[in-house]
Amino acid sequence: MYLSIGRCANVVDQTSDLKHQYDYVVIGGGTSGLTVANRLTEDPSVSVLVIEYGPIDNLEPGVLAPGLPPPKEYSRNYMSVPQSGLNSHSQPVYSAAVVGGGTVINGMFFNRGSAADYDTWEQLGNPGWGWKDLLPYFKKSETFTPPSAEIAAEYPISGDLGPHGTDGPVQSSFPNYQYPVLKYFYKAWNSIGIPSNPQPNAGRAVDAFYSTLSESALNQSRSSADTAYFRPIASKRPNFDLLPLHSVTKIVVDKKKKRATGVQYVSRNNTKVVQSVSAKQEVILAAGAPRSPQILQVSGIGPRKLLAGLGIEVVEDLPGVGYNFHDQPVMFTGVIYDYSKYPFPSPDWYFSNQSWVDQQLAVYHENRTGPVTQAYLSGTTVAFLSLQTLTRTNYRSIISSARSTDLSQTLPAGAATERTILKGYKAQQRLLLDSYASPDVGVHELAASGGTTIPLVLLKPLSRGSVLVNSSDPLADPVFDYGTFKHPTDIRIFIEIVKTFRRFVAAEPWRAVGLREVKPGPEVQSDEEIEAAVRNITQSTWSHPVGTCAMMPRGYGGVVDSKLRVYGVEGLRVVDASVMPTIPGTHTSSTVYAVAEKAADLIKQGRRR
Repeated sequence: MYLSIGRCANVVDQTSDLKHQYDYVVIGGGTSGLTVANRLTEDPSVSVLVIEYGPIDNLEPGVLAPGLPPPKEYSRNYMSVPQSGLNSHSQPVYSAAVVGGGTVINGMFFNRGSAADYDTWEQLGNPGWGWKDLLPYFKKSETFTPPSAEIAAEYPISGDLGPHGTDGPVQSSFPNYQYPVLKYFYKAWNSIGIPSNPQPNAGRAVDAFYSTLSESALNQSRSSADTAYFRPIASKRPNFDLLPLHSVTKIVVDKKKKRATGVQYVSRNNTKVVQSVSAKQEVILAAGAPRSPQILQVSGIGPRKLLAGLGIEVVEDLPGVGYNFHDQPVMFTGVIYDYSKYPFPSPDWYFSNQSWVDQQLAVYHENRTGPVTQAYLSGTTVAFLSLQTLTRTNYRSIISSARSTDLSQTLPAGAATERTILKGYKAQQRLLLDSYASPDVGVHELAASGGTTIPLVLLKPLSRGSVLVNSSDPLADPVFDYGTFKHPTDIRIFIEIVKTFRRFVAAEPWRAVGLREVKPGPEVQSDEEIEAAVRNITQSTWSHPVGTCAMMPRGYGGVVDSKLRVYGVEGLRVVDASVMPTIPGTHTSSTVYAVAEKAADLIKQGRRR
């Protein structure tokens, strides 16, 4: 039978109601999976099944209201192995478990990287994946609404619609409220020579800017892949089925034809009963960077030595599957204000002033205004800085030193001895260091919400890790290793990041509110002391994991080609963040949408008649 949840008609409750065969079976109903499924089912003759581990959200206040914490039951989190670069601390691996994926629970930050971030992908051997090629897909996914007159008058925001989409599924706009203290944010940066950038989405995502969020301007609510790509069309497309609360355990491959023909899956409520469904055209993998490589590996697609050692029959020896794992390390610093001068309210009141929270919720529900329109523990005020901006005196020596690093000593053990992976990583580093030299490419993010925590982020790390199975059991968690700070250049840049943070905090405009640093603390001064603090405080993840099924030539350790087809297996593509060979200097959700939009076009072009 079918469930009817609001307008979601084609949600399958019992697997007996599934068709035996669909044109396409999509593994994962997150950001990329729903985007691709939506576009493929625009053709009523094409049938698509999406299988998702998580449930459909209930449109709870914590899902729709930007300022409320998302429900914890929509997360599926793990821990990494101890990170030698972080004093052997294990690190969280955050993942969504809900239809719509991370866009249902993330911080809603909705910006793009610089043009060079995507041109690097093309230069790695992926024709058609540069900035000029992806921009139409960024625009296709988006409906942008300029800010209110009040916000536009106070903050540096361009009204230029040129780089934006105006009729896409995802709503992109600005909250109609900002915490008063953040007027000092731009003044502080400007006072130390960092200009404001009113248009960071046109290919130059650097300097201090006011970011768009994935938020509807009409009702100031979250816009997710679920509300953008599934709910509006579900009841209108009988050719689009969604099976939530199920986990794919294996991609079925016809070994003679070397072609993916379907998947096996189990219910989360009964993992003993394995069922299957066929794909006439293609199996499309969209389980995300932490999970897509695991599904390939347990299906026999991955490094031969790893799979054979676990008793997994090798379908295709593809050494790069699971390697190239990286995210953006973040250090959460602490600041304090002179509260006799602070222009209240403060976002910290969410944790200390329940009567204020109740009042603001009432305001939000009544007229969609106030602090609840701002994203929870997030915001819109950021600075993305180039390496030149971080350190005008040292950036050349940092790049020069990085070029002489023995990369075989920085990679995970299985990657360091694999010739193709090492070759691909050398190509990545060469291009990344070229971009490091550009004043137009961000390597660092400093975000401020007006509270007492300021995250410092390394946007484009050189270190790489892995996601590898250690069991043939498809329901067992893989082993996550970020490899944080394995490349010595990353920690060297982070030391410069901390120094720039201190310049920012000490800037004259902040004196009006008495801002000062408390963490890592003024007693931490020398480079050695800063490094020790960074290694002790930093987390491996900014919740933007990428790279584990990299789009690169096979000779570079790539997993998919420029059409996102898995090497050596026909009828199988990967369409999520795992295909990004290098992480763009940005938050990744808008890029995932663009990649998935392009993927849908590639799949349509490759359809067998």
